[in-house]
Amino acid sequence: MSIKSLVAGLAGAMVLVAMLPAQAVEITHDLGTTDVPDAPQRIVVLEYSFVDTLAAVGVSPVGIADDDKRDSIIPAYTAIIGDDWTSVGTRKSPSLEIIASLQPDLIIADTSRHEAVYEALSEIAPTISFDSLTGTYEVALEAAKTIAHAVGKDAEMEARLAEHTTKMEAYKAEVGDVSDWSAQFIIDNGEGIFLHSPVSYNGSLLAWFGFKSNMPSPDGHTYEEAIVNTSLEQLSEINPQIILRGKYTDPGLTDSWVGQPLYDNIEAVKNQHVYDVIAHEWSRLRGVLASEVSAANLVDIVKQLKQ
Repeated sequence: MSIKSLVAGLAGAMVLVAMLPAQAVEITHDLGTTDVPDAPQRIVVLEYSFVDTLAAVGVSPVGIADDDKRDSIIPAYTAIIGDDWTSVGTRKSPSLEIIASLQPDLIIADTSRHEAVYEALSEIAPTISFDSLTGTYEVALEAAKTIAHAVGKDAEMEARLAEHTTKMEAYKAEVGDVSDWSAQFIIDNGEGIFLHSPVSYNGSLLAWFGFKSNMPSPDGHTYEEAIVNTSLEQLSEINPQIILRGKYTDPGLTDSWVGQPLYDNIEAVKNQHVYDVIAHEWSRLRGVLASEVSAANLVDIVKQLKQ
């Protein structure tokens, strides 16, 4: 065979190889096992925590369920992923039509929110699903690893989680021993109060720092068990020493309780240990970067406690 023929043959082989579909990666997730194309380029995410994960490894999604509020994607994320995404609607009910129009090669869904539409999503593109809404802090970190593997960013996530561990351990050291303190994260939306239980993301994050919870730990991880709609009477019975309050309205419902003995005698209220945090960052983001933001808040709060 001549050199010319050999070169021509190799060139043809290279063309054929280039035409072959990319090697799929098998991803095991909450709702099964899915073949994901190698290094997907057009990713749609249906929860904020998955935005957090992609930002952690420098990947920009083409579509985000941003609740039709572009400013819900915080600057710490847009500094990495940019702002050239398409809104696919709300996290609770994303638009399948808009998702399909983006021609994604990967969809990342939330198990609690999207199980009912999982098959429809899978008809649009390979879909993997993780429990962000009712998952714990530890579950969020494991999901981040799996998502990073799905998008071909294992090394980047390994490095980012090593950095995360260093940061979190440093924050934990600053917080110190808080095992004698009971802490409770609550959401106040102006109409109701929602307690994040020990099996919730925030409940498990507070436990990781060493805070105790006066709430009984439920057996399951349903939404109703993780996020508990409560009353003044129930909050009074739990009687936490510290309340971390995320308010979506100002004034909130808890503000209307001021002056009522049942509220005023809660340990946290009586001792002025009610601390306001940004509800959106604490309650909705639930990711690597989000937990670091919460941890920095906790450091500041504990400094105030110890003054």
